[in-house]
Amino acid sequence: MSKVEAYKIIISQFLAKTLDECAKQNFANYLNDPDFLSAWQQLMDEGEIEQSPDNQIAHDNLFKTIIEDERIKDQVVPSPIIKKSSNHIIKYVSIAAILLLVGISASIFFFIRENRPDDRAMFSNLPAVVPGSQKAEIILESGERIDLEKLKLDTIIDNGAFEIIKSDKGIISYRLKSSGTSNQQTAYNTIVTPRGGEYKLLLADGTKIWLNAATTLRYPISFNGDERKVQLQGEAYFEVAKQVYQGRRVPFIVHAGNQKLEVLGTAFNLQNYGKSIVTTLVEGKVKLNVQDSPQDNLYLSPAEQAVFQFTSKKFLKTAVDPRYFIAWKEGKFAFYNTPIDEVMEIISRWYDVEVHFDYHPESFAFSGTVSRYDNIDKLLRTIELVGDIHFELKGRKIYVKR
Repeated sequence: MSKVEAYKIIISQFLAKTLDECAKQNFANYLNDPDFLSAWQQLMDEGEIEQSPDNQIAHDNLFKTIIEDERIKDQVVPSPIIKKSSNHIIKYVSIAAILLLVGISASIFFFIRENRPDDRAMFSNLPAVVPGSQKAEIILESGERIDLEKLKLDTIIDNGAFEIIKSDKGIISYRLKSSGTSNQQTAYNTIVTPRGGEYKLLLADGTKIWLNAATTLRYPISFNGDERKVQLQGEAYFEVAKQVYQGRRVPFIVHAGNQKLEVLGTAFNLQNYGKSIVTTLVEGKVKLNVQDSPQDNLYLSPAEQAVFQFTSKKFLKTAVDPRYFIAWKEGKFAFYNTPIDEVMEIISRWYDVEVHFDYHPESFAFSGTVSRYDNIDKLLRTIELVGDIHFELKGRKIYVKR
């Protein structure tokens, strides 16, 4: 009999209240085992555990049943083991880390601790803080502003020389009119996402751009000649379309602060929030240079990242897993040994909240993948479970405490 099959029998016996005392006492250990979670999911798929239209209710009922048993509930949330390595990266072992790494929804952690009265009081005002969503505005060259959130799907705005189209999937694109003049065709527009906003844009050359929260992109409504240029402040993921002019490829150039990024056709993520400029290459090849930098041009290959620090005016190039840096465009937070400062900065932008550190754990790092569209309480509880850290939410402010 496989381990998963054995767990299926144990879960069935527990729900039927026929489980022996020894097995019942070991439930805290079972919860740490991915095979236990596989067994639970198989029972749900087989209909042995009742499914609900709300896909969280079945999870809720099972874990509540387990943790409310007097012999189990004191063991379910073990103290995390936290160690500092020689390079000051935290390595942790806890139920939260195990569940995250096998891809289980962060809601499990929420249910494990749901019956704690002090937590309920702490998060009682959380519904006002919601995840980010599709929000942005376009600023025309004339200064006129278009609120894209209020614009219905499948809508066309006629602007004389060109049309702005919002597709049935909410993607913004442009269509030029043959009557437009050259000057009109080379006009620039700007798209701005607020804190707690994101958007997708299709440029006239076919380049696809995903904009993260608190991002500004200035771009031409059409591309003419032997160069394509845009300007970025914030974070965006680019899938650059190849374009040929007079028999040669037209480079695509992104200006981010003083950094100039040049590509011929590639996919990359570019982050420029003011502290540094982080370029992560997914495919293709890019050339980087910065005005007044002592370094020569820097070239990136796929799975490489360049970080330009404004203080030193130098690039640091490293090998990375790009999936962690582009997960946001797929609707996920993906962290790997990420310092708590960076984690909270990302949360702050996406949920549009302020973060205050009453306690600053210097060596605390967080790893895991969770949905960007979960309620903030689930995310904060997950982080709490893996370290000596506590969060308090007051209005739209998060206080980090010990």
